Amino acid sequence: MQKVFDKVVDTHVGALEKAHDFVVKSNKGQPARIWIGTGALIGAIIAGVVAGYLQRDFGKRNIEYLPDMAYSKAWESQQMHHYPEWDNNPLPNPIAAWGTADMPPPEGTVYRGQKWLDIPAGPDGLAAARHLAYPYAGVSGAQKQAVLNRGQRLFKMNCMGCHGVDGVGNAPVTKYGVGAPVLANATVREKYTEGQFFHIITHGINTMPAHASHVDYDDRWKIVAYLRSLQEGK
Repeated sequence: MQKVFDKVVDTHVGALEKAHDFVVKSNKGQPARIWIGTGALIGAIIAGVVAGYLQRDFGKRNIEYLPDMAYSKAWESQQMHHYPEWDNNPLPNPIAAWGTADMPPPEGTVYRGQKWLDIPAGPDGLAAARHLAYPYAGVSGAQKQAVLNRGQRLFKMNCMGCHGVDGVGNAPVTKYGVGAPVLANATVREKYTEGQFFHIITHGINTMPAHASHVDYDDRWKIVAYLRSLQEGK
């Protein structure tokens, strides 16, 4: 029993002696001021992180990663552009020739299945559009609901900013003097046919710009269908 006890004591004494030797060696190799400086640096970093977290405004973005991607220029793909960063370097051949890497289609060509309105802009064209055939006049049930769902989504993306939620007006632009009429009422419903609404969306009217460049032909008719649903019962 005494031998076992002595062995345990000897083991712990040996460990203590090794620890003592390590401390003595560390003190000889690295003066105390290094340990103090390291501790102060770590403490300052921790204090800075804590202070930054406590003072952070969680209502806005404080740190932005790769801001050049977040704030890149919103250029249209087929418009002529100037590239100042290439002023002292030769541009690639397609960009040098066209001003853009995405070349426009040859003049006078159309893609397969493309549809367009053969009625010009202006008052005469608007009058001629009165008799355009409305493609969704006879739809009902699930098909009609699908058309209205698509029309509602397009209305929110393209029309709501000027004509208000569900076409009731009071849109943000009216605060800056831009006139945009209320659409969901009997006056507008009786003033224009479905074909004339389609013409207005295609070519624009008064301060409203044309939407043909970014709203597909068939989608314009779906907006008209949704607009008619807003006017029902008015």
